[in-house]
Amino acid sequence: MVGFSPKNGERRALEFARHPQQSDRTQDMAQQKTNPKLEQALTRGDLAIRQANSARATALLRALGKMIVDASATIGVEAFTLIPDGDKIYDPADGLWPQELQVSLDGPVEEADPDEVRTVRLISDDPGTVFRVEWQRADGKIGRQDGGPFATVAFISDVDIPWTDDED
Repeated sequence: MVGFSPKNGERRALEFARHPQQSDRTQDMAQQKTNPKLEQALTRGDLAIRQANSARATALLRALGKMIVDASATIGVEAFTLIPDGDKIYDPADGLWPQELQVSLDGPVEEADPDEVRTVRLISDDPGTVFRVEWQRADGKIGRQDGGPFATVAFISDVDIPWTDDED
C-alpha cells in the first residue's frame, strides 16, 4: 500500500509547474459545453435503444401469451390474455420489466375475478428469457413462479410440455 508522503505531493506540484497547460486543459474540459448535435444524437440513440428494449420485452410477453392460448386450446381450455399499455416505452425496475401479461382461464381478463388473473412479467436482469408469474393464493398471499417460456406455459396452462427450456 502506498501512502501519501510529502515527496509524492511535491512531485505532483512539480509536474503541474512544469506542464501548466495540462491543468488548464483539464479545467477547460470540465467547463466545455457539449456539442448540441452530439447531445441530440446521443439522446435520440439512447431513446431508440430504450424503445427497442421495451418493445422486445412486450414482444416476448405477446409471444408467451400466444403460446399459453394455443397450448390451453389443446386441452379444451380457453385462455384469455391482455397486455395493458404494452406499447409504452418502459425501463426495467427492480429487476423486472413493468409490462404485464395478464392471463385468465375464466373468461376475458377485463371481466375475470382479479384473484383469478395471473400476471406474467419478464425478468430484466437475467441473460436468458425468464418470466415471473404472480397470482393470488387461497391463503391470501401472493404466489410466485419463475421459469423459461416452456415452464411458464406448462405452469399456467397445466399442459404437459414435451420439451424443457434447457434444450437447444
